[in-house]
Amino acid sequence: MKKLLQSYSKLNIYLKLASFLLLYIVICVVGAPHNFVDDEARYVRFANNLLNGFYSPPAPNIDLWNGPGYPSLIAPFLFLKLPLMVLRLLNGFLLYFSLVLVYNTICLYASQKKALIYTIILGLYFPVFEKLPLILTECTTWFLISAISYLFLKIGNQKFFSWKYVLFCGFLIAFLTMVKIVFGYVIISMIFISLLLFLRTKFSLIAKKFSTIFLFGFLLCLPYLAYTYSVTNKVFYWTNSGGWSLFTMSAPYQNDWGDWKDNPQMLANPNYKVFADSVLKLTPLDRDAAYKTKAIANIKKYPEKYLLNIVANLGRLFFSYPFTSMEQDVKTYYTIIPNMFVVVFMFITLCIGIFYYKKLPEALILLLFFILIYLAGSTLVSAFRRMFYVTMPFWMIFFSYVLTNVVSIKIKKDL
Repeated sequence: MKKLLQSYSKLNIYLKLASFLLLYIVICVVGAPHNFVDDEARYVRFANNLLNGFYSPPAPNIDLWNGPGYPSLIAPFLFLKLPLMVLRLLNGFLLYFSLVLVYNTICLYASQKKALIYTIILGLYFPVFEKLPLILTECTTWFLISAISYLFLKIGNQKFFSWKYVLFCGFLIAFLTMVKIVFGYVIISMIFISLLLFLRTKFSLIAKKFSTIFLFGFLLCLPYLAYTYSVTNKVFYWTNSGGWSLFTMSAPYQNDWGDWKDNPQMLANPNYKVFADSVLKLTPLDRDAAYKTKAIANIKKYPEKYLLNIVANLGRLFFSYPFTSMEQDVKTYYTIIPNMFVVVFMFITLCIGIFYYKKLPEALILLLFFILIYLAGSTLVSAFRRMFYVTMPFWMIFFSYVLTNVVSIKIKKDL
């Protein structure tokens, strides 16, 4: 056994984590649906649109439900007419390489042994397995956050300004934004935060690095915003899905917790039916505007209920509960059990990090702001647990840093 462990310790990280790749491939193959489920058909449709030289249909019937990041990733596979199973297996490889990136990130400030332990724990975080066999954005987002986290810490450790790493990090942030449009608003916030660092001479190099990263990331988003302007005639227009989500989140009705509802659900609900009918025949752009207007009116009139819905949103983000029409199901424990530990460690490490913030590297603090702003923004609209668990690579890095470099836990042996 000792020789086996010694042989394992000598392997490179790709081989050490190869069992996870095998696990992910098995999950992709066994869990692959026979037909499109969830939003798979939409992403494939957008990818085919790109292959046909356009993204959204022309006005007035625009469709900007999501950004072009993920469709552009899968479009080459569709162009080559590869089986859809290849797209599902791609998720397994993305998760596998994410583990390698997280391991290499933790190795920047901890031993390889500790880095491997934290990486293995991350690899066994099973809530993400739910979306692993599906042609959806979660695994891509997980990978991008892993890569961005690695670059943040690496750039932060460098005593010089590296255009190569800075521009590549900005590119990944822009691509993440095209995959998850909500990060467009996060970029704007982070530009201001990184520019504020110039006010302190001590942080001038960090300010230069990260303000450049976020400014370059936003610059790369401008072609998309120019495109949305061309089809909507609206400035800084990212998506036409936000109004719907904000509207369902603003629900002022008793025993309605602000979770997202599709059109059939709203038409079957007497609280929503009249308004849902009134916007049904509007163009997508006008419908989005109507949803936003009604949502803002609800929030102004019932601010306490909106705050209560935000609290419920936190429950959905972390524990997938409560939902308005949700029946009791033991499947809820699938999320509750692992995230119960995650949330506890989040609370502990955040408290320690705030109290000993001077011991945290500036890059990690900025990365923390990046993730927290994203999560805070996600609570303002109807949220799902997948919006949280895609950030797990960051949280494992944060836990490992705080519990390795700020505090340590030791078991005292009896004398």
